[in-house]
Amino acid sequence: MEHTREILTFQFGTYANYVGAHFWNQQEANFRYGDESDQVAEEQLPHNDILYREGLNDYNRTTYTPRLLSVDLAGTLAHLPVAGELYGNFVQRDEELLPLGTGEKLQKARQLAEESGVSASEQLDVVEQPQAAISEYQRDLLKNAVVPEKNYQLAETVSSWADFLYARYHPRTLNILPGLVRDPAVQCLGTYSAGTELWQGAAFNDDFCDRIRLYVEECDGLQGFHMLHDIDDGFAGLAGKCLEHLNDEYGRASFVVPLHYPRITSYAQADSRLSHGIRVVNSVLSYHHLSEQATMFTPLSTLETIWRNNDLKSRRFEGLHWQADNLYQTSALLAAFLDTATLGYRLRGTPQSLRLFCGAVSPAGRKMTAAGMALPFGLREGQDLIEFLDQSGGQALLTQLTPGCEPGASYVVQSVTARGIPAERLKRPRELAGDQLRMAAYGCDSVSQMLQLYYQCSYHGSVTNAAATPLPLKTQLPFPYEVFGAAFSGSGLRLPGEAEREAGTRVDCAPVLAALQNSTHLGEHLDNLHAQTHRVQLAKLQAYSNSGLERDEYETALDQLLEFRDLYADSQFL
Repeated sequence: MEHTREILTFQFGTYANYVGAHFWNQQEANFRYGDESDQVAEEQLPHNDILYREGLNDYNRTTYTPRLLSVDLAGTLAHLPVAGELYGNFVQRDEELLPLGTGEKLQKARQLAEESGVSASEQLDVVEQPQAAISEYQRDLLKNAVVPEKNYQLAETVSSWADFLYARYHPRTLNILPGLVRDPAVQCLGTYSAGTELWQGAAFNDDFCDRIRLYVEECDGLQGFHMLHDIDDGFAGLAGKCLEHLNDEYGRASFVVPLHYPRITSYAQADSRLSHGIRVVNSVLSYHHLSEQATMFTPLSTLETIWRNNDLKSRRFEGLHWQADNLYQTSALLAAFLDTATLGYRLRGTPQSLRLFCGAVSPAGRKMTAAGMALPFGLREGQDLIEFLDQSGGQALLTQLTPGCEPGASYVVQSVTARGIPAERLKRPRELAGDQLRMAAYGCDSVSQMLQLYYQCSYHGSVTNAAATPLPLKTQLPFPYEVFGAAFSGSGLRLPGEAEREAGTRVDCAPVLAALQNSTHLGEHLDNLHAQTHRVQLAKLQAYSNSGLERDEYETALDQLLEFRDLYADSQFL
């Protein structure tokens, strides 16, 4: 009997939950209900059961929720109840209740609970919670009245990832750190060491480990874990200890994604120079731990560099425009990469496991990989893929999403995934092919074959594994569709010449190319990190002094980081 090959996902930190919210929104945008018009074959769709679990709530109603454990600070859930909205005795307060008196409100809540089957009214004890702020999008979503054409101004109004979350979570998903309240000005869980201490405390550890066990016991063929975590603060330490626990207890593959904030991070009792030092130490300790514990890890950020980038200079994607420090917009780009890059082992027709996928991209102990993405892909309306690749002139198709990292175009090991390029856009029929017939790529019968040939010819001495699906990236609400320039059509294809998309219309979907890459050049990323440590005076970092980090422990992490960097030397290639 074939197992589902389940994956359990973890999200540690506020920005990780921003990225996660977009990622799960994307999964649900790809769900198919009945006869869909996208005409994508079943084997080219994601196998949803890999990331999702089916269950019954307390009232015998079927639920389908992400297999997910999320950790964040108090004050980040906004209107969301910690136990979720699908189980238990929670009743969402509706704006129609607000004008009523207190007694009438409670009576109305009892009536709603009885009508919805939550509980018989005589058994229900209604406790009125203070009204939480709720975004206009969520208000319409709760009433099933979202208007796709409406401008909800999410980029300007979102203050929490809960404001744009479409997916609904299982009651064991959300975990709030005890005694820590979100402060937009500073990181209240500032250091890697503070995160490790929090993991070791019974107030968090016991319940969280029980939740992991419950998820694992539900799986028939657990293949591993996805882990997203903020790396600039103490959530990195919390994630690191969790990863250690997963290896000790379950021994499965793990793909870890450290996320750098697109903002200058501040810490309590630390000026800009000391804050920079804390960020560096957090990254050193995190990279050291990941190099030992993760099967593969890929740092992500929309920033060009994360060291001394005081002007917040972002990477540039041709045709996209976003605010460099906007959490809602930047997290959507990173989620689009994650959704696309992981399709290689999540498609229904893909037998590859997470462990084999990670092993293929991170050979010889090179566990750190780099991320590259083309969004939109750049294909023009009416243009075939064979022409697009031929006219690229050897220029890089991808923009890097791993800060301060360029893998180069020689001796690269990579996994490339294309989505949203329909089969009819591969090449012209033979009777209409013309000059295409003289191209070697005309013999390719699929998008993945053509990409494989392209990289074989363009990247010297490289190994490329290519996968493809005609399923495009869905960019309708609550994705920040406003980032797309007017030069792209509603289907994400570049318009010819100087043409622009009709005013008032939006990009609903887009083709994407994403890659996980490995090469000797990634050692420069580690060199840049190590160079920053020369400016760090650990004794002056009060946040670390208070958390008990020993100098010897830090020096050991530095030494082992250099040993890890040696794996990326030319002599160690494959």
